[in-house]
Amino acid sequence: MNENFDYSLVDNETAEFLKEREYTINGIAEDARIKIGGELLKARDRLANHRNGVFRKWHESGGMDKNQVTYYINLTLLSRNLDNNQKDNFLNAPKSLQKEVMKKSVPEDLKQKVLDGDITTHKEYKQLQKDKEELEQQNAQLQSQVEQAQRSEEIAKKQLEDAESREPEVIEKYMEPEDYQETKNALAQSRHQQKLIEQRNEKLEKDIKEMEQRRDEVSEKSQKYDELNKAINDMNAKLNDGQQRLKAQKEIYDLVKGSEKVIREVAPLCYLAFSKDIIDNDYARKPIEKIIDDLTDMSNRLRKQLKKGDVIDV
Repeated sequence: MNENFDYSLVDNETAEFLKEREYTINGIAEDARIKIGGELLKARDRLANHRNGVFRKWHESGGMDKNQVTYYINLTLLSRNLDNNQKDNFLNAPKSLQKEVMKKSVPEDLKQKVLDGDITTHKEYKQLQKDKEELEQQNAQLQSQVEQAQRSEEIAKKQLEDAESREPEVIEKYMEPEDYQETKNALAQSRHQQKLIEQRNEKLEKDIKEMEQRRDEVSEKSQKYDELNKAINDMNAKLNDGQQRLKAQKEIYDLVKGSEKVIREVAPLCYLAFSKDIIDNDYARKPIEKIIDDLTDMSNRLRKQLKKGDVIDV
């Protein structure tokens, strides 16, 4: 008896009486179905060596088609491996729900929910099955996006490393005031590296927002939720690193830009130093030598600190 009866149509005492009768009838029906399946199983095993469909002809002669026989046999086989509570939940379930559970392709988690009594109707089962399939599809899409984001991040990282490996040449002397091409190249290269870092950071921020939006659509108990959460944290760490690199690159750009101005102002001394009046005049020569010493000292300190990788203390 799988249909729900409206017990409000009768008084409480009669309702309890009818519920007891329903429970008894269901128990008899459960035992009968299992016993029928057991007898069919014995007959099938006995006729296993007979060809030409003898078993089918036999059960059809008794008025049972193939679907009915398969249902009873599978019902019996599955019931043998269940505890009493699971057995009651399974046998009391609608026949359509029982058939879903007995399919070889049934998802194990949904099957367990039926046996535990968490799913009691075929409609509820189909809805949960649909939700599960949609979630798996979303997880597959999210996984694809995570992998794509990781590939994009690797490409951006490789481009940044390639750009950083092309260090600008160190300008040791300028023979002509007009010769600022190397400094200009250094500035252009620094600006290019800054652009690459900015593009990489923007891509990371976009990917993080997309994954966070997808993560909000996934159950917090899902394994994919944890994977996305970890991927987002990893990309946030990379974004923070990229922001630090961008800050450092901007500072370098400003310093190189400032040094260009200094070089432009000092460059005319290269011409003045060839003048005999300057060479013979100690008062004029000594300030120039002081400038040369200061520039040389600064250059040596810069080279030393760059080799050591320490912060320059000015």
